[in-house]
Amino acid sequence: MWRSSRRGLPLCLLALAALASAQPMPGQVIDLGSGQPLDEAAFVQRAATAPRLLLGERHDLAADHAAQRWLLQALQQQRPQGALVLEMIASERQPRLQRVQRWLSSGHRADGARLQELLDWDARWPWPAYGGLVQDAAGAGIALFGGNLSRAEVNTLLASSGTVQFPVAAARQRLSAVVLAQHADAAPMLEGMLAVQRARDTRMAQVLATAPAPALLLAGRWHVLRGTGVPGYLDTDGPALVIALASPGEVVDAADADLLWVLGDE
Repeated sequence: MWRSSRRGLPLCLLALAALASAQPMPGQVIDLGSGQPLDEAAFVQRAATAPRLLLGERHDLAADHAAQRWLLQALQQQRPQGALVLEMIASERQPRLQRVQRWLSSGHRADGARLQELLDWDARWPWPAYGGLVQDAAGAGIALFGGNLSRAEVNTLLASSGTVQFPVAAARQRLSAVVLAQHADAAPMLEGMLAVQRARDTRMAQVLATAPAPALLLAGRWHVLRGTGVPGYLDTDGPALVIALASPGEVVDAADADLLWVLGDE
């Protein structure tokens, strides 16, 4: 059905581990609880012991995408990664993801362009930004999961007008300010946009909770913060570690995240 070449999966795993060990940790990681920096070994060890890890990115920054790949590789070097959950893929596409992964696990290989084609990647999320991470995960045999809503679900929610409530009381005010700052004409559709935000976070929490552990969720930063996003919809049985990617000088409250990963703005 699909064109391919064949090579053993262990070679992919070795290549992934070698790449991680060859590159130092980008930026600086701050423990928000203590205010102290963590060195590379302490950071990776803490992240590797979390059954659920939430990584909040700024979508359009190359430094964030490079850091994501570095972390996935470093984690895989410490222990097998159970799953990678992506905001960038709708959960309705899970059957296709599984078909592609079964095909790859049988010994087939696909370069970046071919993998993009096989996954029917959503062009709204630039493949040059996310393709390397997806290719790393697929090559290492890490299970991929879509965590987002479908377009039909989004359109239905946007038409809603009921007042949206959130698990954390302050979330509504905080998210309303973000929506109105980013979309000057959003006021008439504010409730619908908030409904989409809540539904996305609920869906990602559901997928993350059922994905094989240890599971890593990659999503926009507002989606992973405790005061506004996915953690509010997770049960309390398994601890989740929240990492917020940030620029130098940016402040993230310790109530929102456990670790602040400070990177450049490029």
